[in-house]
Amino acid sequence: MNCAIIAVGSEMLGPTRLDTNSLKVTTALEEYGSAVIRKAVVGDRLEELVNEIRFSLDQVDVLITTGGLGPTEDDMTREALARALGLDLVLDQAIVDRIEARFAQRGWKMPEVNKRQAMVFVGQQTLTNERGTAPGFHLEVRGKHVWVFPGVPHELEWMLATYFRPWLHERSGGQARWRRVLKIAGITESGVEEKLKPYYEAHADEPPVTILASPSAIEIHLAANGDEATARDLLAIRERELLDLLGDRVFGYDDDTLEAVVGRLLKSRGETLATAESCTGGLLSSRITDISGSSAYYMGGAVCYTGAAKTMLVGVPSELIAAHGEVSEEVAIAMARGARERFGTTYGVGITGIAGPTGGTPTKPVGTVHIAVATPTDVEHRKLFWQGPRTIVKWFSTQTALDLLRKTMLRTG
Repeated sequence: MNCAIIAVGSEMLGPTRLDTNSLKVTTALEEYGSAVIRKAVVGDRLEELVNEIRFSLDQVDVLITTGGLGPTEDDMTREALARALGLDLVLDQAIVDRIEARFAQRGWKMPEVNKRQAMVFVGQQTLTNERGTAPGFHLEVRGKHVWVFPGVPHELEWMLATYFRPWLHERSGGQARWRRVLKIAGITESGVEEKLKPYYEAHADEPPVTILASPSAIEIHLAANGDEATARDLLAIRERELLDLLGDRVFGYDDDTLEAVVGRLLKSRGETLATAESCTGGLLSSRITDISGSSAYYMGGAVCYTGAAKTMLVGVPSELIAAHGEVSEEVAIAMARGARERFGTTYGVGITGIAGPTGGTPTKPVGTVHIAVATPTDVEHRKLFWQGPRTIVKWFSTQTALDLLRKTMLRTG
């Protein structure tokens, strides 16, 4: 089925609100192999909304609207649908009674304006909303389907689960779209593309994989349609082919993050970690401790933002700093070893760099970062140059540190 989504609300046309409801609807449609070919955000203007409904419904089999079902004068979705589709509206006293009861439970009297939410389409299905006052609707017009949902996110989510997904499941005959996401670190998007050339040649007659770049990882998205067992078997075969090409650059799958993967590795091996950070200002320790249960393996860290702090907190010799500078391989290694020794851990990570936009020199420009991982017997070091604002330098420095730690553990395991 081809589908379109209309998000209703003038607030989403300005800089303060994003249309996130369409993503929830799209997720449900994708699960059952239905294609979204059009999305629109329309303000609270009746004529524009009527025109968009008519245009979108001409293009698709299924139209989904979110928002504009509230009690105020600028909530126009019902009226726009009635005009666009030639439907009649009538007051449903049972819904009025239900809304009054909800207000009464809170000790309030229902405002008269809420009766607008009890207007329903004659001859069409009204969907009870157990999370709010505005009902939804399932309309069938000219052989097409229109699903009408409220815009409040938790109400929408409940109605998608209660009404929409079961309908999609029935329409699909149990067929669905299944996905597998491979997450990759330590290589660029174009580098991944190069690695996949043999895969593309072997599957020239199939739809190509989707490669997406994000601050957290490069992602490869695989998809297969059909019943779950058949689709997952195919995905497993394709995944193995990709792993053969990419090796340990693949750090996780689906919803994995590097900090979660590193945490699982540490916990499974009964090993521990400490950190010493300069230019990242505690971002690495924050990411590590975002994982519930991280106290089992993360013993602590130090933000060593000055030379004196590096010496005092993790024992970096002041003469080493004087000889090589705070941003250097030697100091990063000393920070990693010092963190490991001070906290008595299996591994220590040290990060020092110039996050900018000031502080760079001709020999050490902004974006220069040194990262070290110390083990009981060895140390790994990387020198990097990040281009971009301060937030980018800090984020990618922690991303590289986590990935270097992960690979160090795999190598020593």
